[in-house]
Amino acid sequence: MKLPKLIAVGGLALLVSVGSASFAQKKAAKAPADQQTNKITAERALTGVPMPMTPGQLPDQFTTQLRNDVANSKGTAILKQVGNDIEYTFKWENLTSPVTQAHFHYGPKAHVASRAFSICGVVGESPECPSGTSNSITGVWKNADIAAVKDGDIIIAFHTQKYPAPIGEIAVYIPGEGSQGKEAAYSHMLSHSHSR
Repeated sequence: MKLPKLIAVGGLALLVSVGSASFAQKKAAKAPADQQTNKITAERALTGVPMPMTPGQLPDQFTTQLRNDVANSKGTAILKQVGNDIEYTFKWENLTSPVTQAHFHYGPKAHVASRAFSICGVVGESPECPSGTSNSITGVWKNADIAAVKDGDIIIAFHTQKYPAPIGEIAVYIPGEGSQGKEAAYSHMLSHSHSR
């Protein structure tokens, strides 16, 4: 009788230790918050200042679907306003799989809405995405929605084979001037619309 109890206790201890190790791995995979968030506002961003692209800048409903394999996924976004256009260069490295689509999306921080402009991977709208897990792409968003960028209503997301649309693997959110107040108002509006 003592042997089955000992086996059961040992099995339970093993399950607890495996679960703890898995949780510790997921926690360790997350970069510090200051490395996950772009702090360069739209006014500066549109002058060509490089911005970090990280998994942590994806909207919350998508970051919860990422696994610890994105710990080294990162990129850089460079935007430059030229009249009504935005010239862009995006570089990425160490992704889990090749990029399949990339877009400018409408939506304040932590929320994503419709596609504003396709960078690559959408047939009839944009070129094919470059191959590989490390690469770059340049282009121009003609007649860009510069007001949305300046208001903090744009998130740029890169989707991969492993993390396809709508999830994404890396992103950059470009805060507008005073966008934190707007984010709070938007979150408040959403919480009230869901509670009805």
